[in-house]
Amino acid sequence: MKNHRWPLLAGALLLCASSIANAQAPLPKPQIQGDVAFLNGGAGDEEVQFIKQAMKDYTLALSFARSVSPRAEYIASVAITIKDGKGTTVFESPSVGPYLLVKLPAGKYSVVATYHDETQTRPVSVGKSAGPLMTFAFR
Repeated sequence: MKNHRWPLLAGALLLCASSIANAQAPLPKPQIQGDVAFLNGGAGDEEVQFIKQAMKDYTLALSFARSVSPRAEYIASVAITIKDGKGTTVFESPSVGPYLLVKLPAGKYSVVATYHDETQTRPVSVGKSAGPLMTFAFR
């Protein structure tokens, strides 16, 4: 007598193996640098949605793009330095995606963003709750 369960079991195992192989990379995890918590990423639709939902938990939200005809595209590998009102560096990291969320104490800061040979510096006032998204657009 033939066992008719083997083809069904083999099919289920193949489906399971296929699902594991096609699984998304894990979502980015919050990190700590000194006293500063941050979330870095945004590669792919799932990560973008995750980061956009997390923006409410961070006092500074940054995004990075470059102008490419006919429209802009998001970029990574932007070197970020954040200095407090006294000029002391409080955070420094490269972006690993087009978004960087940072939890800073309320105060005045300057954000220095460098992509290839272009550097932009902007002042920012951080409050006690989530602020607007600050976008750096490069050539």
